[in-house]
Amino acid sequence: MKNLSDTPSSAPTENRDGQPLFGPVTDPDTTEFRLWAPGLAQLDLVLKDGGRHKMEKRDDGFWTVRVDGAGQGTRYRFRTGELEFPDLASRQQDGDAAGWSIVRAPMAPSTRSGPIRPWHETVICEVHIGTVSPEGTFNGLCERLEHFRDAGYTCLEIMPINEFPGSRNWGYDGTLIFAPESAYGTPEELRALVDRAHDLGLSLVLDVVYNLFGDHANFARDYVPEWFDPEVETPWGPGIDVNKEIVRQFYFENARMWLTEYDFDGLRFDSVHEIKSATRDNFLGDLAKSCRAAKPHARLIEENAENLATWLERNESTNEPVNFTAQWNDDMHHVLAFLVSGEGRKTGYDDPSTDPYADLEKALVDGFVHDGEADGESDGTTRGGPGGRLPPDSFVTYIENHDQIGNRADGTRLSERIAPERLDFAHFVKFLAPQIPLCFMGDEGNLGSPFPFFVDLPPGAAEAVRADRYVQMREMFNEDVPDGALPDPNDPQTFEAAKLPWEDFHQQAHRDALDRFRMLAGFRRDHVWPLAATPCLDARSSRQGNSLIVNWEFEAGTLSMALNPVDSPCEIACVVHGTPVSTGTVAQAGDNLQLGPWSAVAWSSRKGG
Repeated sequence: MKNLSDTPSSAPTENRDGQPLFGPVTDPDTTEFRLWAPGLAQLDLVLKDGGRHKMEKRDDGFWTVRVDGAGQGTRYRFRTGELEFPDLASRQQDGDAAGWSIVRAPMAPSTRSGPIRPWHETVICEVHIGTVSPEGTFNGLCERLEHFRDAGYTCLEIMPINEFPGSRNWGYDGTLIFAPESAYGTPEELRALVDRAHDLGLSLVLDVVYNLFGDHANFARDYVPEWFDPEVETPWGPGIDVNKEIVRQFYFENARMWLTEYDFDGLRFDSVHEIKSATRDNFLGDLAKSCRAAKPHARLIEENAENLATWLERNESTNEPVNFTAQWNDDMHHVLAFLVSGEGRKTGYDDPSTDPYADLEKALVDGFVHDGEADGESDGTTRGGPGGRLPPDSFVTYIENHDQIGNRADGTRLSERIAPERLDFAHFVKFLAPQIPLCFMGDEGNLGSPFPFFVDLPPGAAEAVRADRYVQMREMFNEDVPDGALPDPNDPQTFEAAKLPWEDFHQQAHRDALDRFRMLAGFRRDHVWPLAATPCLDARSSRQGNSLIVNWEFEAGTLSMALNPVDSPCEIACVVHGTPVSTGTVAQAGDNLQLGPWSAVAWSSRKGG
């Protein structure tokens, strides 16, 4: 068998005998247990029923043993010396991330051959399984899917659900990335959630974390240090060594499992810029290829602070993504959140010398404000960078997500910090521009519930996390918080405070906000989608004072938007055609458009109609 340990390839390696490389493979009579740990001198398989089996080491670094009668449901762990630990590729856990791994066969893949809906019709709501429902489970969300569909969402993006220590966690410091979190429910209940969403016309995208393992219950560092790149340190721990082909295959298999066995419609890859091994770009390209081999229409979204347009390019003949479908657009968030809130460093918009109105104009027209591959300086006045050659739906627009809420000292949403007209303005821009809109759960009703950072750790580990939050808040998130000012991440009440208050939707103010949200969703459905179904030929803009007019020219017609992102009214030379939708005070006076403070209007015109 080929040694996969060291040589990067330009394409995913085929798994031997059509079986996965990682985790146990079982049939009615026997199960083969495998673990890659090339540096160990000895390894045993330990069964919960008391059995213990010596494992043999192969030349490729895998330890294996075949056990008769250890079929589905068998609880097992591995042991070397005094260290006993779960399977890094465990598909299900009994007793948390440090507990027993469970043997299970894969579930049957879906027979669907195409996407639930076209990508340009995507309207995303980011949700956290543990806090989106009172139950905090897969079943709890399943019972509330109609709410999200009826609000106007077409896709839910689920924060990481991989097994993490304890029962409360954001999910980004998981340690067993193949196992759905046991506190949320069983693998079968997760698959039932996906199936029910599909029945309702909702797509599901899952956040996955391939740049690190969490610090607590991270046994991999103890028995397989080869997994980590000694030259790479992320802000959250040691970096993964994707220079090694066997390590790369682990993540390819994980991505394919979510797309096939659980039938997720896509994946969102967390902080790919923190994957800093030398072969990072090869890994990302191969990762996208592996996902598309498993599900050709997979929605692959990246979080990448480097703003590399290359990863978002489309096939010229089919307009389908070559690698990734879209990217979370931090640039749009930074400038739009700054304009409506006035907060600079907290929103990531920390250069007072820049022109935020020019930056907003560039973000709407080009996607990126700061093009990672542009020649020379890239700022709000430098137009037509590499991002400008991409279709608008290559970018995901948001004004807040879990990070922007939870990584504040007060954990508050924009709805609690800014005037209603400013919030409506931000929602309007996010929803009616042709980029893909993303909201955080509860945004559809302008709910004010916080989303503080929370964990569930033993005392020693919890104290380290508690102290680190102050370091992060001061050094990464630009808030000079005094000692004792932050919610205790390990306090169950911090987690309870993050739960979505469903009863608030019955209050009149939130019902009115939900009606406005549905109105925006309806306009997007009726006026933006028909245009965005065709290629975007050009995007042009003009500025009159600090007011903006943007026109997106699609093959099927033109989408237009006029914006007044300031506290005073303005009058601009502009004539609205078609049926407009607006927020704030908007009036047409001859060839002039009168816009009140924080007002905006959008309209569309179709060719031949």
